[in-house]
This record gives sequence, structure tokens and C-alpha cells, in this order.
Amino acid sequence: MKSVASKYLQRIHTSRHSHTITRNKSSYYNASTSSNNNNAHIYEQALARAHQFDQENNLQHEKLVIPHCVRTLVTPIRPLLDKSTTTSAGGKKGDSLKFVPPHIARPPYARTGRVPEPPHFIAINDKEQIEAIRKSAQLARDVLDVACSSAKVGMTTNDIDAIVHDAIIKAGAYPSPLNYAGFPKSVCSSINEVICHGIPDNRRMKKGDLASFDVSCYFDGFHGDNCGSIIVGYNDPYLSFSSKEEELLFITGRRLIQATKEALSAAISTCHDGSCLTEVGDAISSVADAYGYATVEKYRGHGIGRDFHCPPFVKHYRNEDYLTLREGMVFTIEPMITEGRQDCCEWKEDGWTVVTKDGGRAAQFEHMVAITSDGAEILTLPTTTVRI
Repeated sequence: MKSVASKYLQRIHTSRHSHTITRNKSSYYNASTSSNNNNAHIYEQALARAHQFDQENNLQHEKLVIPHCVRTLVTPIRPLLDKSTTTSAGGKKGDSLKFVPPHIARPPYARTGRVPEPPHFIAINDKEQIEAIRKSAQLARDVLDVACSSAKVGMTTNDIDAIVHDAIIKAGAYPSPLNYAGFPKSVCSSINEVICHGIPDNRRMKKGDLASFDVSCYFDGFHGDNCGSIIVGYNDPYLSFSSKEEELLFITGRRLIQATKEALSAAISTCHDGSCLTEVGDAISSVADAYGYATVEKYRGHGIGRDFHCPPFVKHYRNEDYLTLREGMVFTIEPMITEGRQDCCEWKEDGWTVVTKDGGRAAQFEHMVAITSDGAEILTLPTTTVRI
């Protein structure tokens, strides 16, 4: 029987809903056959940046090939369950879930872990609603910046979880992941080959680890959600390398992060009132193709507001769905890019952690986007001096 978490993942990442119609699926990008000028422009720009990066770093990148330095220096992540990752629905002090003061407003699932069915329509938010969503989004971004800047060699992802939890509580908000369909922590932490939904634990982060932190919060009745990836130790002012292999681990990780950031930026650039949602997937695939990477197909972006996950569901790859974007829609775009194949699996041991099947690293960046009359507003831009 499927776990609660598996049912949750199946539900929120299935985008076959009544608001889409199908069209012919876009093929792998080919500059000689593409009729989409914007898509061709995105591909050519990404290709130029990829070549520039490789030249500057004297790197010979092979498409969808996991670098030798990853195979030799990165220890594969394995399930590590302990009492800190067991789920308790009470949320009271002394339970395995972190304490949330009673005065803080909670989403419907907070006490029981049971997530209500999302609405079967796409919300069109007015200015007041978008302003409320913006506040939650900005708080989520501020806390993400704190999480990313706090990650240091030797720290555990449980340490990051505590930092995130305390920062969100201090702001008077609720950490959205906590007890969502039974998720036991306040942040998702995904290291190296973990693509998404990693549960914080007591593993110590190592120099050169590629770490993604997905920070979400519920504030004044609305959710905020964003994600970023870093290389642990990269911002150490005394950073040095013990070998060429170790230096290549950082260089190839930086390249993957650059591509993922660029894929998100390209996707957002396609969004405006009247545009087609499928252009998001086209843009992300174009950037991934140009860099010689893959984009994960199983997990998707989503509408967000009063509900944590709701329509529209956003595919990060070329697809057959058609949906016209309208002013007032708010959703996330969160590409997960892999250096090897995009095939993935979920750990049966915890029902959450998603890893690449070939052991290649993954990076993820996520923004919340509000469609406006003349384009798209990114709701999760930095508001502090901390940057990722």
C-alpha cells in the first residue's frame, strides 16, 4: 500500500486537469528545425554561456556524463532514519515535530497531517490577495537566504532545519512543510544526488557538497515557497583545494547551478498575460539541452496562495499541455536539473526523499511568479543583503 507521502506526491505532481488541452509535443531542440524564435534565442544564449564557462574554467563537458570527480569524491546518500525523522501529528512541545507556539496561525493540515484536496480551479487573485501572498513570499525568501548563508562544512541539515524553523517562528509564521502529509521537518534539504524532498538529518555536510534548501512558510493565511542551491564551502574566504579532482568538483557543481538558475530565469521570461504555460517547459528544456544536462519530469511547479499546492501544475520540460496565463495567476516555477539522466526514484524507507538513479547531482531553484498585465512579477526576489 502506498504511503501517505506517495499519495501526496502523486496528487500534486499530476497535471492532467481540466484546464489544459493537448497539442503536439515539442521535440528535443534542434537549431535547424525549430520554428519557435524565442525558444531558439534562449537556446543560443544558453549555449554561448555554457561555452564561455567551459573556456574560462578549461573544462571539457560531456553531455549527460557524471564527472569522474563526483564518482571518486562524493559518497552516495543512503537512508538514515532516526527518532528525529519520525512523524507525530500533535505538534506539541516534547513531540518529535518541532514546537510551534499556539498563537501562530496554522494551515489546515498542521495538527493532523491530513492535506485537504486542492481546488479544481485556478485562482485569479486580486491586488489585495497578491499583496498578502507577496509578504509570505518575501519572508520565505529572507529565510532561504539565511539557510543558504548558514550552511557550512561540518554542519548537519538538522542544524539548518533548526535555523529555518526558528527564523519562521520568530517572524510569526508557520513552516509550511511541517506535518504536510506527515513531512517531519520544517525545510527540505537535498544533498548531491537527492533531487528534492530530502528530510534533514544528522549527516554532516562536506566540502563540495551541492546542497538545495526548499523553504516555505504560511503567513497571514497565505503560503510562500522558494528554493536555492549552493556548494558547501564555496564562500569560505580561505577556500583551497587539496587536488585537481576536488577543484573540478566545485567547478562542475558551479556549472550545474549556473544552468539551473538560467533555466529558471528563461522560464520566467516567457510568462505574461496571454502567454502559454507550455512555453515554461520549452524554455527550461532549451537551457538544459544547451548545457548538456537533463530536466526532471516527475516533479513540477504549482499554484500557490491560500493552498500550498493547487492548479496550475507547471511542467519543467517540453510537454503537450496548453493553458493561457491570465493576470492574477500565481504559481511556482522550480526546475530540477541533473548532470546525468533525469530518471529518479523515491526512497521507500521514508516515502519522501527523491534521488537520481545514476547517482548524478541535481540542482534546483524556485521562484513564485504572479502574472501581471504587462509581464510577470517575481515575488521571491531577495529583500535582504544576504544573497545565494
